[in-house]
Amino acid sequence: MKEPFPRLTSRLHFIQLCPDILKNLETFHRLSVVEDYTYGVVSQFERIKENLGPINSLDRPSTEYSSTQLRLDIYYYVLTWDKLKEVYSKFTKSMTDVQRAQNAIPAGFNDEFRGLRARIEHLFGEFDKDVRNEYEHPSLEFRRTGNILEWGSLYLDKDGNISVHVGKELFAIVRKEHVDRLKLLWISLVDAFIKHFTHKPHSSALLELKRQTEDTIDLIIQEYLQAKQEERREDIKQIFENFITCDMYFTIEGVPLSDAVREKFYENIFPLKPPGPS
Repeated sequence: MKEPFPRLTSRLHFIQLCPDILKNLETFHRLSVVEDYTYGVVSQFERIKENLGPINSLDRPSTEYSSTQLRLDIYYYVLTWDKLKEVYSKFTKSMTDVQRAQNAIPAGFNDEFRGLRARIEHLFGEFDKDVRNEYEHPSLEFRRTGNILEWGSLYLDKDGNISVHVGKELFAIVRKEHVDRLKLLWISLVDAFIKHFTHKPHSSALLELKRQTEDTIDLIIQEYLQAKQEERREDIKQIFENFITCDMYFTIEGVPLSDAVREKFYENIFPLKPPGPS
């Protein structure tokens, strides 16, 4: 099962950036849309990886259908990045309006946000707007190298980075490093609000705690089954309550445990009895 995408904006409910309720609502609405398209970029990247298959493997798809699907997925990937840039610009416009309100936002937040904004815009700057335009308004022109005409070539390096010719001298680029940077910057952006406007733990710390819980689920189950075998009722109750509390907390905070981990725990706690005579 795929890892659920963390919905970190759910952690920002009830934050008041400024006295204007409508501006406050508009800002967080736009931030939630930024999250939607961040999810879009990540999910499109996963689709590309899935269709591409294992790197440096003979099992990698090579049929015409797979190649066509891969190119379409890259096209959608480019468009999603472009849409993300557009909705992010609307979010920053709302933030600029809010920041102009007198005494509305702490100076520490403004400094941190300014640094994050520069890093995010630097990442966006690595995507050529002309590539998106060529996709949307195709010239269908070849790339010329001397007497060689090139169209639609797709290149894959050893790290899984992809370059695909889209027309003229333009190439769409798919890089894991871009997606990894986006995810880290998104978490940092949400955590800037968490840090300066709430008393909640940072999202980065919460995601790490979630990872640790999932990585140790076998030990938790083993401890539970051992306590059950030895009829240590208080320990059984404590282990069960601890997991339930964690499960609910992670879900409320927008970073739910994976379905595979939850099912593994509950299947061991409430095993299905095989059919038999009553």
